[in-house]
Amino acid sequence: MKNSISIKDISKQAGVSIATVSRIINKNGRYSEETEKRVMDIIKANNYVPNMVAKGLRTQKMKNVGIIVPDITNEFFMKLVYEIEKNLFKEGYETFLCNTDEDEEQERKRVHMMAMQNVCSLIYVSGGVSDLQDAIRDLPTVFIDRVPDEALGNYCTVESDNIQGGYLATKELLDCGCHNILLMTSRKKISGYVERFEGYVKALLREGLEAADIHVVYLEQLNYDAAYKEMVRMLDEGSFSYDGIFATSDWLAIGCYKALTERGYRIPQDVKLVGYDDISVTAFNGVPITTIHQQVDEMGARVVEQLLSIMRQEKVEQDVIKVPVYLVPRESTRGKTE
Repeated sequence: MKNSISIKDISKQAGVSIATVSRIINKNGRYSEETEKRVMDIIKANNYVPNMVAKGLRTQKMKNVGIIVPDITNEFFMKLVYEIEKNLFKEGYETFLCNTDEDEEQERKRVHMMAMQNVCSLIYVSGGVSDLQDAIRDLPTVFIDRVPDEALGNYCTVESDNIQGGYLATKELLDCGCHNILLMTSRKKISGYVERFEGYVKALLREGLEAADIHVVYLEQLNYDAAYKEMVRMLDEGSFSYDGIFATSDWLAIGCYKALTERGYRIPQDVKLVGYDDISVTAFNGVPITTIHQQVDEMGARVVEQLLSIMRQEKVEQDVIKVPVYLVPRESTRGKTE
């Protein structure tokens, strides 16, 4: 099979650096005949075909970076793309943006399309698809927040500290007097949302609560409509009995807010509410919503910094870089303050 191994695999088998393998493939630079033979024997034995996109990068013929996001209408992703594009432009790179609409089949098509285009590297916010390793194996990649289960190749991850974010959101509800807290999150096993769930559980257990106190609603889609409809269903069926809600995105929180207030619930007197992302609409909601702020500017800078290191075949700082988050307290948990 073509490209059944990567340059990294070849370097390990040959006992040489990735840079040496690259020089041998491109017949550029210094290396011994013995080293060349050892590397070429491995390449021939595995029917390895060099990735032409990577070759174009090495010869400085292409400076286009692909960016894949799940929902470009989401303000968080728009801000993140803006920061990434701004930092890449300073380094002389252009960007090629694709949106997947949180759809797994679209994601597969977009990734394969990027791999076939003249992109020298990839910045990838995954919806959780885990069978794309062959498509991106030799494409320098930085994942943001969401990492496919079987990611291989030259990559690293930059993400918010989602466990800390989930902990801070839940602790805010506990500190404000909540005893029965509902978590609303994604049914998909997306790493960032899984970690927010871990933070939620961590805060409950530290408060002395038990497994029976963990209450979760899983949504198929992460948007306003899905949250609103689910909350309406719970309220109409009489299955809602919570005094606090941690919604793992701000749009989910806003959907909850709309359904609750339509049914006569007061925020925060009857139900306290926390979101995640700190998009601008949360500050201007009828009752401003407490949320977790993700440092988009810092994330954008770190993503570009790590991507350039990978493309230059430098040692990346670490496999996963976590950017701190912080709580933005507003009226949805603490009421009006003078």
